[in-house]
Amino acid sequence: MQSLFRQGAEQMRAGNAAAAEAAFRKATELDPAFAPAQLDLGLAQLKEGKLLEAIASIRKSLELDPSSPGAHLFLGIAEYQSNNSDGALRDLHLAIKEDPKNVQALTWIGIVELNAGHPELASEPLDRAAELAPTDENVLDYRVQAHMAVAKQSYTALYKVDPASWRLHRLNAVIDAQADDHKGAITEYQSAIKLAPNDAELYEGMGWEYRKLGQADEAAKAFAEQLRLSPGNPIAMYNLGSAQVDSGHEREALPLLEQVVKIYNHPTGADYYLGRALAAEGKEDDAIAAFKRATTLEGEMQRRAWYQLSQTYRHLGKTADARQAALKYEQLKKAADEASAKEVEDWRKLNAANAAAVSNSGQQ
Repeated sequence: MQSLFRQGAEQMRAGNAAAAEAAFRKATELDPAFAPAQLDLGLAQLKEGKLLEAIASIRKSLELDPSSPGAHLFLGIAEYQSNNSDGALRDLHLAIKEDPKNVQALTWIGIVELNAGHPELASEPLDRAAELAPTDENVLDYRVQAHMAVAKQSYTALYKVDPASWRLHRLNAVIDAQADDHKGAITEYQSAIKLAPNDAELYEGMGWEYRKLGQADEAAKAFAEQLRLSPGNPIAMYNLGSAQVDSGHEREALPLLEQVVKIYNHPTGADYYLGRALAAEGKEDDAIAAFKRATTLEGEMQRRAWYQLSQTYRHLGKTADARQAALKYEQLKKAADEASAKEVEDWRKLNAANAAAVSNSGQQ
């Protein structure tokens, strides 16, 4: 029996499913009540595309041992490939019940639901699979497909409800923004605002699109409307204050940013912009304190804070402190540049692999 199992496993690894099937079949003949032999026979048959035989063998293994490891997963796959989506989902969910962290089972549930026209039911298991296997390209691929399909469904439903809805313009603005068409996004936000002039979020979205185009003055105007429509909103106060700093109106920004920093009571991007406003008003000591708080953040804002801190120290003649802050900025910038280069290279490799896969598929 052990020899037959070893022979079957070797043949499966070698890609010779027919020879593996023969070995596992002999094992089932030696001991018809041995569940692992029935399961491995089913896997070999599944590999060969003998779906009905594979289903029968895997079901037999479950009859012999209801807890047969992996049986429900592979039975679900075979049933799905046999166009039995309901049966596939039943067994795949049983596989999840046995092991809630089974990435393969979660992924296959997503695949089955997606191809059954239920992307909204596919998204949740694929999200869970992505949490468990964040670098699995197959999982990420299907997850993107599911969420895009859900978005398309929602867009279609929204259009049917009201083809002239301002919400459609906002959705188009988001789509344009994601495609880096910031001018197009602004146009869509403007159209939405004509239909819903009292929606603060529309002004916020438009303001950020202006910022991405480097038009800080226009951004400040949009954020001013956001704040007018949502007075006391610290997010709107931060948006307006930071845009005013970027557009050179630090004095106007100062009271807004001071309020935001007081409300949040922990380091945020508001500390960075408050530091810039204070420095512009000649309050260097207070600016240094604000920049120091901002250096505890992560990412771009942290790097900016170290840079501004070095400039403020230099303006005060504190050469050693300026040099130390500048060195920290350079270290963080170098690390960020290296991480960005690696990400670009990873994307290049992924795209090359996808192109090769498509090419190979077309040649078969």
